[in-house]
Amino acid sequence: MSTIPAGAKAGEEPPGRTPAPATRLASYGPTATGPESSDRVSGPVTPTARLLLPAGAPEAVWRGARQLGIGGSDVAAILGMDSHGGALRVWLEKTGQARPERDARLARSARRGHALEGLVAEFFAEESGLTVLASPGTLQHVDHPHWIANPDRLTAAPDGQARDELGVLECKTRTWRSARVENWRGDEAPDGPALQAHWYMTVTGYQFAYVAGLIDDDLEFFRLERDEELSGLLADAVDRFWHDHVVTGLPPKPDGSEATTELLARLWDAREEASVEVDPVDTMLLKQRRRELREHITELDDELTEIENHMRQLAGDAEVATIGGKPAFTWRQNGQFAHARFRAAEPELAAAYTRLVPAVDTKRLEAERPETYRKYRARVLRVPSEG
Repeated sequence: MSTIPAGAKAGEEPPGRTPAPATRLASYGPTATGPESSDRVSGPVTPTARLLLPAGAPEAVWRGARQLGIGGSDVAAILGMDSHGGALRVWLEKTGQARPERDARLARSARRGHALEGLVAEFFAEESGLTVLASPGTLQHVDHPHWIANPDRLTAAPDGQARDELGVLECKTRTWRSARVENWRGDEAPDGPALQAHWYMTVTGYQFAYVAGLIDDDLEFFRLERDEELSGLLADAVDRFWHDHVVTGLPPKPDGSEATTELLARLWDAREEASVEVDPVDTMLLKQRRRELREHITELDDELTEIENHMRQLAGDAEVATIGGKPAFTWRQNGQFAHARFRAAEPELAAAYTRLVPAVDTKRLEAERPETYRKYRARVLRVPSEG
């Protein structure tokens, strides 16, 4: 499976949660009024899950329920398949240490997905012929309380058959660019949404799920059957993470994603000139491995440049290199503009086409407000050279 791109999962991490529009309500069984009442639920509302929190609960209560277990988007992050955060982010959230700061672009994406979730469900019902039911809310596995699910909707046969023939419906909205990255036009459901759907089947005990995506004005949807082997693998990963890290309070090792790099940079406010004593053996091994990797990267960069230069030599003054009349690669003059070379060669023309643009005067900010200036400076990792 590939990394999960930016998504619009309405039930997982909305910036301002509002009750989801219901297509039709079904009778799910016993209900609870909040996380604290989950132990009073007399029985499951799905084959293997009980209702932890009903749909439409206040956001503060809903966020508290999220800390009680691992949800669909959490599973993707734990497995290193979420480009917006890894296992460390999930651990910080579950242990109550995550900072409230949110990415504005991701927040807008989540709001957009939540607002359009009902439309996706409506289009799916029209094209599939199935009945779409409102989600009961946050579900919790009856035997594994830290397994939780927030399905967008449920599906049923149009004649309203028995509860054990219900299925999960995941509703997504995508732009054509993100859909192309996720491969929504393929024969199978994209990896990220499919992973969430399989986790929800694992929690609920349902035997099938649908993943539906509104890509601009087009609807794509896929049916997924329950996979016991995959469910077992997901359950093992979640159990290890929960018991080894959340229960013990020990953070997981950071992964190599850019999101984790940014998270670590924003996790602590750096104390100027402060120092900390670190384990000499661990640090030596890390520095040695870092040095080896940097040397390997340099070698690969040189080899890559050599190959690309050979391709440039083959193209010569042509912009398109072909094989049998079909383009093999291009070397077009459409890259970045050489500003310095242009100014040096055409000073009068450069002056005529020069315009002033608004910019933050960082030197003045540093001089007049040093604390604010320092707050927005990036933290840079530097390792002194040896020998």
